[in-house]
Amino acid sequence: MPSVSLSSILGQERALQRLRSILTTRAVPPALLFHGPQGVGKATAALEFAKALNCEKRQDDSCPREGPCPSCAGADKGIDPDIRKVDAAYQASLLEQEEAKQRSIKIDTVRHLIRDLEMRSMLGRWKTAVLEDAHTLVPAAANAMLKTLEEPPSRTVWILVTHRPGELLATIRSRCHPVPFAPLAADVIMQGLLERGIARPEAEAAAPLAEGSLGRALQTLERAQPDPEEWLAAPLAPFELADALPTGLHLARPLVEDQLHRMEWHVRRSLGPRTYASAEARAVLRELSDLRRALRSNASPRLVLELAALRLQEFQTAGSPKPP
Repeated sequence: MPSVSLSSILGQERALQRLRSILTTRAVPPALLFHGPQGVGKATAALEFAKALNCEKRQDDSCPREGPCPSCAGADKGIDPDIRKVDAAYQASLLEQEEAKQRSIKIDTVRHLIRDLEMRSMLGRWKTAVLEDAHTLVPAAANAMLKTLEEPPSRTVWILVTHRPGELLATIRSRCHPVPFAPLAADVIMQGLLERGIARPEAEAAAPLAEGSLGRALQTLERAQPDPEEWLAAPLAPFELADALPTGLHLARPLVEDQLHRMEWHVRRSLGPRTYASAEARAVLRELSDLRRALRSNASPRLVLELAALRLQEFQTAGSPKPP
């Protein structure tokens, strides 16, 4: 089944307008930086843009779903030799390592991509490398990429996708054409969930937890973790939640991050529009944000979850103000 076209990406008209302009003028920068929150369509847009560059039947910004051109058909199947989607699975296969251990983009991966892009397409087409989580480039890999961005081969484009653009080398950012992506409105997230076959009651429960991210809403539904309302009154809940985490850090971290989002939403939901008028609520939200940063800096997922749950219980026990 053909993948979505650019026009099917929800809630990102400003970004899509920039990409359509590039496709129309064919003034393609050697590097693009797709940045914005997680789960708002950046990686999908990058792959669709790469596909559109070589589309033989392009109408507006998409190929006909019925009878797509050979180029788009190959891209939809993931077998287009001129598009490289660089993620954990790609690097693990390339380096013959375990996918779960791919926490950064390594120099050997970037060197392989550079050699690949330097070889002209056999069909004279554009060659594209899409780097997901580009902020995980190790310094040596970023410096290797920098050299090729300074003197890019013709008809090649690098698309760096990230929700943490500040962690990229400044010299890399300065050589990329920025394409900002915005958080999604709640109604857009609802639409995206319903289009994916999610029942309306489940979609209505997940959308408020998403914080502008369709991807996060889908993860919330997939992980099916308990709502704080279900465990706040249980004294041992912080430790029971921690005990239930998987032993693998790469599995535990996303579950804890999801719970932190649920706790933040609980605080906001309990006070409604008066959340930021409460000094105690603001303090709790700051502490939860600090714990999320610690989690991303390799703090123990178990310890982060225990501290967060204990702090939320303390907030609740102290008598959080009730909405009118």
